[in-house]
Amino acid sequence: MTLRGLFTTIALGVAGLATNSVHAQTWDPCTVYMCMAGISGFGASGGPACAPALAYWHAPTPAGLAVYDVWTGFDAPASAARRMAYMDSCPTITVNPAVVSAIIALHGSIP
Repeated sequence: MTLRGLFTTIALGVAGLATNSVHAQTWDPCTVYMCMAGISGFGASGGPACAPALAYWHAPTPAGLAVYDVWTGFDAPASAARRMAYMDSCPTITVNPAVVSAIIALHGSIP
């Protein structure tokens, strides 16, 4: 194998790993919405099945929905806005805006 071929193979492998890790860390916005609605009192709790979605809710960006600023730490308004927009992007069910607002009021500003 030539040196150029080796570098090409390594670059493609690294790009593939980066792409796979990003997809593995994201959760369906509908799942996040349903789990957050359940723990907020707007439906049945998902129990242990919701643990990954809740971890995604609290994980810092880019792996999650919590926004941290380099200078001030946790950014509550930016996190609430990011979380609201994420739940609103659920394409398969009708997201109730009142439930989303209640979820954000209860949990949107929590790291």
